[in-house]
Amino acid sequence: MTDLQERTEPAAPTVTEFVCNGSTVRVGDHPHLLAALREELGLIAAKDGCSPSGQCGCCTVLLNGKARVACQIPLEKAQGAEIVTPEGLSDEERHRYAAAFGAAGAVQCGFCTPGIVMRVKALIDNKGAGLTRDQASRHLGAHLCRCTGYLKILDAGDMLATGADGLTGTDGTAVEVVRGVGSRAARYESTELAMGDKLYIDDMTAPGMLHGAVHLAEHARADVLSIDTSRAAAVPGVAAVFTGADVPGDLRIGLIHKDWPVF
Repeated sequence: MTDLQERTEPAAPTVTEFVCNGSTVRVGDHPHLLAALREELGLIAAKDGCSPSGQCGCCTVLLNGKARVACQIPLEKAQGAEIVTPEGLSDEERHRYAAAFGAAGAVQCGFCTPGIVMRVKALIDNKGAGLTRDQASRHLGAHLCRCTGYLKILDAGDMLATGADGLTGTDGTAVEVVRGVGSRAARYESTELAMGDKLYIDDMTAPGMLHGAVHLAEHARADVLSIDTSRAAAVPGVAAVFTGADVPGDLRIGLIHKDWPVF
């Protein structure tokens, strides 16, 4: 075999092995741990909000007991590690964290909440009842949440750190849940939202499902006189190319005049 042949032969597929939620798993090539978790292992509780930027915190998991954003973890860093996602929490933990976040009003749209839950869990595992509100606030800087204003999240952290969870107080006695008109109720579907079980669009799959991508015009104020999609349609793997001509009905909207073309 010549040196040239050795250089041109494709490299063997990379396989990464680690412990995920208590089970040893092996995954193939992926750009980061988040992709392996979601696309190969089917664990969708860690949400993809900005990958691979690592700015939103939605994909936070535990790596050897420490909170880390999964989209910033190359698979080689996960080799031999112990990974815990929201799906891997015990039933008791899932119940307590979901109840506390729901009771405190710390769940709104819920997209960022599973990552925040894992961050709070890491803090409480490390500091327990000694976790201060100021410490929790500093660590929440790794998460973007536009719904809650963070104060309710800190309230949930306080409850969990002190042993309360919205259903039982610090003394272990049951907290009366008041229901009825005019009473405060827990967020609808707060358990599913807090634990990442609620499906968003990127979490859904279907047999034969295709993925689409939007291509924007290079010039915002140009008049598009014609579109030739033949080259795009010929790309291997492309099933169809759609333009505005394929959408039935009126493609113009507006508050006063229907003056805004849409696709």
